[in-house]
Amino acid sequence: MNKPSRLAALAFGPIFRTGLLSGSLLLNPVSAQAATTQAADPGPVPAGTVRINYYRPDGKYKDWGLHLWDGAKTPTEWTRPFAQTGQSSYGSYWDVPTATGWTKLNFIVHRGDDKDPGPDMSVTDNKINQVWVVSGQNKVYAQKPDTTQQTVGDVTKAQAFFLTRSLIAVKPSLLENGALLNLYGSQGAALKQTATGVTGGTSLPLIAVDGGMTPALKAKYPYLSGYALVSLRPEEQAQVEGLLRGQLLLTSETPGGKLQDVTGVQIPGVLDDLYAYSGPLGVAWAGGKPTLRLWAPTAQDVKVRVSAPDGTGEQVLALTRGAQGVWTVAGDASWKGRAYVYEVKVYAPSTQKVETNMVSDPYATFLTRDSRRGVLNDLSDAAQKPAGWDTLKKPALNSVSELNFYELHLRDFSAIDVTVPAAQRGTYLAFTQQGSAGMKHLKILAAAGLKAVHLLPTFDIASIPKDRATWKATPDLSKLPPDGEGQQAAVKAVQDQDGYNWGYDPVHYATPEGTYAVNPDERTKEYRQMVMALNNAGLRVVQDVVFNHTASSGEQSNSVLDKVVPGYYQRLNLDGGVENSTCCSNTATEHVMMRKLMIDTVLMYARQYKIDGFRFDLMGHHMVADMAALRKDLDALTMQNDGVDGRNIYVYGEGWDFGEVAKSARGVNATQVNMYGQGIGTFNDRIRDAVRGGNPFGGLQDQGFATGLVTLPNGQKQNTDLSRLLHLTDQLKVGLTGNLRDYKLTDASGKAVTGAQIDYNGAPTGYAASPRESINYASAHDNQTLFDAVVLKAPAGATQAVRVRMQNMAQSLVWLGQGMPFMQAGDELLRSKSFDTDSYNSGDHFNALDWTGADNGFGRGLPPQEKNGGNWPLYRPLLANRALKPSVQDANQAYSHLQELLKIRSSSPLFHMETAAQVQQGLSFLNSGPQQLPGVIVMHLKGSAPYRDIVVVFNASGRAADIKDASLAPLRLSLHPVQAASLDSVVKGSKATGNMLSVPALTTAVFVGK
Repeated sequence: MNKPSRLAALAFGPIFRTGLLSGSLLLNPVSAQAATTQAADPGPVPAGTVRINYYRPDGKYKDWGLHLWDGAKTPTEWTRPFAQTGQSSYGSYWDVPTATGWTKLNFIVHRGDDKDPGPDMSVTDNKINQVWVVSGQNKVYAQKPDTTQQTVGDVTKAQAFFLTRSLIAVKPSLLENGALLNLYGSQGAALKQTATGVTGGTSLPLIAVDGGMTPALKAKYPYLSGYALVSLRPEEQAQVEGLLRGQLLLTSETPGGKLQDVTGVQIPGVLDDLYAYSGPLGVAWAGGKPTLRLWAPTAQDVKVRVSAPDGTGEQVLALTRGAQGVWTVAGDASWKGRAYVYEVKVYAPSTQKVETNMVSDPYATFLTRDSRRGVLNDLSDAAQKPAGWDTLKKPALNSVSELNFYELHLRDFSAIDVTVPAAQRGTYLAFTQQGSAGMKHLKILAAAGLKAVHLLPTFDIASIPKDRATWKATPDLSKLPPDGEGQQAAVKAVQDQDGYNWGYDPVHYATPEGTYAVNPDERTKEYRQMVMALNNAGLRVVQDVVFNHTASSGEQSNSVLDKVVPGYYQRLNLDGGVENSTCCSNTATEHVMMRKLMIDTVLMYARQYKIDGFRFDLMGHHMVADMAALRKDLDALTMQNDGVDGRNIYVYGEGWDFGEVAKSARGVNATQVNMYGQGIGTFNDRIRDAVRGGNPFGGLQDQGFATGLVTLPNGQKQNTDLSRLLHLTDQLKVGLTGNLRDYKLTDASGKAVTGAQIDYNGAPTGYAASPRESINYASAHDNQTLFDAVVLKAPAGATQAVRVRMQNMAQSLVWLGQGMPFMQAGDELLRSKSFDTDSYNSGDHFNALDWTGADNGFGRGLPPQEKNGGNWPLYRPLLANRALKPSVQDANQAYSHLQELLKIRSSSPLFHMETAAQVQQGLSFLNSGPQQLPGVIVMHLKGSAPYRDIVVVFNASGRAADIKDASLAPLRLSLHPVQAASLDSVVKGSKATGNMLSVPALTTAVFVGK
């Protein structure tokens, strides 16, 4: 996803939440009050609503609101919470109108980005019209709880941190006044809190460590830097391994024996200290026989159930526990093709019980159709490979710096392409239809210079029903008005029951999604066929990977990792709750074995599926060390040993800085600025916002450099600000260098500055060490398409020709600069999603691509209300205006323009320099300083053959531009041969005469000198 448009609860797919810690409906034995009893003071619950009562011990209710989605009549945006309805003797309350036929009402209590308590909460019984919640408790009560009884501590929270085999970090307050601390453990989960202490299990005394957290521990756990340290006595440290296989509580008592606090204990640190493992996991084959390995150091017992794929004929075998908590069992040749699922007996903090979990293998590379069991197959078998797979040749690539990216959702590509056989539409095999409209389109772009297709998530995901036969589809919507509400209502009616979702909700990382296969049992072979078809078309393949979160955690149905080693793989907050700032259950790759899972999976895809690049979703939620370790391991892959050259496998991701990891709170996280010098790309929001105007969080009608700011104002007062235009121009110049931190240039005031000294909302504009560290883009799957942005920002009276030229200008700024160009599929056909700002679950209707250019997607109805309803009044008249819908000729003009940009970029290495030094020496700007012509950027590239000099003029203004500069005279410039032969008659009017360049309005002209 893009710059966090889905932060907090802005989810992109269904978030399944069940069980105690998910906030699902619970009954409280304290009160016998009926579920539907009304609070005395507010009056009866209005019909068609659910009353959510909220209690805070501190009595401070100001600004707390509800984020609402499934089940609510009107879902909210995160920044516009549902306001409190009133106050009662209990606290405050909300009367939430519910959707017709609701079955589950999802909500989060929050104030800004502060959530109480954090995870999603749900009312799961539609017969109940009133519930109660208590601040800090992840429970939804069907009966009014007794809030008058205050207990000491909270055993449902885990506020102590077991960091090593001997050291535990605790709040300093637990040690005040000579308090005595004890660690309690019970493998049977028999610990009970009483008024005087904890009973059951084993008790070990803890000794305060003078000086608190050491420098090394503070560096590793910066968010615990102010904590105190306690230690187990040396003679009792041998008991730690046994304790870790059960329930843990820590108590603080006064010297007189009075209990003053009780809390649970988080264990990832000590598990890393004791059980970090570097060997193979999952299924390994030798001599036709499998060996199964599962890392489960806290498990009390592990068995495997081997069966037919449908679960029949099950055989149960015990695994043997070995070093580093790895459980192993050896199978025989008869196991091939059989299904398997683990039975893990383990203590689960989420339920405070010892659970016996039936859970699939986190390392599974094959799955049954329902994804509930792994399948024992070998990726190296000939039956899993298409003909020619082992000798597949990659498209030529002289340097990673030559790469560029075309972002594509797998279903968008072929869902409505009638030139693809019906059974293959929306599948991997659609890419094997070389004569289809979509593949012809991609091959034309590849021939022009497109290098790679970036596929949105294609691993096993939670959000699409696994049985295609059960999918529901929208009816024929073609007769509905272009500004109608009916289309989005029809889409919503089948959401989560159709075959569409972006897929950012991983269940199994190492297996391709089965619903994208014609035959889910052959998904591996079909995926390889897709990679092979794209490679043979001249295109490399990039996978979108999502290691920052999982679809579920705890004992929820789609949880995998947390059922194997509860409390380890997910990132926890200071109370032990699972962080979900990414939208779902965050993972913690700073933990050794989660990092290993990430790296092992990427290396597997590189070797076994010959993937050419990896785009990391919300990469800023990983640590720099995680990404550096991945880069090192990729670089070690060789053709001789691994069948791939890892140095040509490119890695990039979203370097946004937010949530619990912001400002390196959990370690130095992989943000734009922090990734300097790593050779890994991050998405450049600076160039995006400067090109388009506004940002993903607002400013829908704010114009940018390419959309008419100052030079073609749209009537909004903010769009006549010349100083704003000049500042965006400076940002764009930095972007054109590859967003280099240290590049020296002259800013609009005439001052000599570096890229980092140009401001971007309080942050540096330039942050990259080399051009390959900047992913330059104007449009991606998140937020509105480029064309939709242009429609919103262009003057109301602009012609369609003007809008197309604005779009082309935006594309030029991305494709002719240094850095790594990136675009959303279909932008070259003026793609629209009818203003949908977050189409993750908007079905084929709003997302599918029409390769003919006859329907760009504009006017498919008002976008889904959940994320867009607040802007319907703005969108409605625009969608109703049929003059705004592009023609085939308009789409072809944009398509031709992109092909020209690709050819120009490929015509000279000066457009993709390797190093910052090369850029500083070989790239400069004319038309700079306070006397510059506004809305015009002039970039001069100099180097060697075939062109000694290249001058690019980006004239985004509404007037022809004449650029005079004495330095131009000796260059003997002429229009680039590609543009001299352009289908665009306007650009062919660009002239170079002596010391002057003349370029028409809204035109990018490229001049070359040999």
